[in-house]
Amino acid sequence: MEPGAELGCGHLGTEIDIRRRLAYVSDDYSVQKTNDDATECKYIASKLNYFKDPYIHRFILGSEYNLRRDPEISRGYWARIVSVKAVVDAFLKASPEKCQIINLGAGFDTLYWRLKGEGKHLHRYVEVDFSSVTAKKIRQMRRPGSPDLISMFSREPKEVEHADLHAGDYHLVGADLRQLNEVKEKLDSCHLNYKTPTLFIAECVLVYMGTSQSDVLLSAFAKWFDNAFFLNYEQVNIGDTFGKIMVSNLHERGIILPGLDACENLDAQKKRFMDSGWKNVVVKTMWEIYGTEIPDMQVKRIEKLELLDEKILLSQLLEHYCFVIASKSAHTLDFEWKK
Repeated sequence: MEPGAELGCGHLGTEIDIRRRLAYVSDDYSVQKTNDDATECKYIASKLNYFKDPYIHRFILGSEYNLRRDPEISRGYWARIVSVKAVVDAFLKASPEKCQIINLGAGFDTLYWRLKGEGKHLHRYVEVDFSSVTAKKIRQMRRPGSPDLISMFSREPKEVEHADLHAGDYHLVGADLRQLNEVKEKLDSCHLNYKTPTLFIAECVLVYMGTSQSDVLLSAFAKWFDNAFFLNYEQVNIGDTFGKIMVSNLHERGIILPGLDACENLDAQKKRFMDSGWKNVVVKTMWEIYGTEIPDMQVKRIEKLELLDEKILLSQLLEHYCFVIASKSAHTLDFEWKK
């Protein structure tokens, strides 16, 4: 649910935009700009009390005023964020001693600070994204403001070439996930233990890579890490009418999704993980999670925040995103919901 970025005004921007739409050429800049939109969506939903995130405003690049999104978008982000958190909580509960979380394509995500704010112990929390994104995130962290994000690290942060940051339990590294050697080098710089329980998180990330590239990445993670879990949030059912409209809208914004072959349906999502060495794979649409997994009291609370004329659009949106929870072992993670 992260629409592509719009180019600025002017002749050059118009020419580039036309070229993208006609040639269906996506570039890394357009992909990275979706991070700004996602951050704004999370900020808006937080302000409307869908969930608490006292850190997200620190990563709003422009004005916080006059930002708005349709209620369906805010509900979708709420379902996504609370569901990711429920899986992470289950992982931390299952591995209370030393465990590692690696957030791929993390953008301006605030999960690390939200977990620390709850008093959770994190042995290693690693975020990976393009260097241009990680450099921006470092600058935003260091800007004066409240809360003080830097003070929550377990050690004094050390920067490397303005795009990597290492701070004890938190590591932020710039890497292109399509370049396997670069990914391995950057993960090694975070002093990971490849035998320790590790949870990978990818939210609308793999779809921006060709399926052959994401297959190589998934296979490498399964090979490198002895005790690994993978949480993937991504598009699904893109072959039906609504799915085709979604893809067309992204094309209009210059965003191409090279990994759509794995998003054809739930079986395709499951197969890509099974074929890459992940033994236990559970796949559910977000609509199923919204209707049967998230506690009913939580759903009723947020449905009072903004009125919907009808639920059809919401159901269509959530039917076209899914959770994949994969494990290298015989068992996988469930959701750990707060009472």
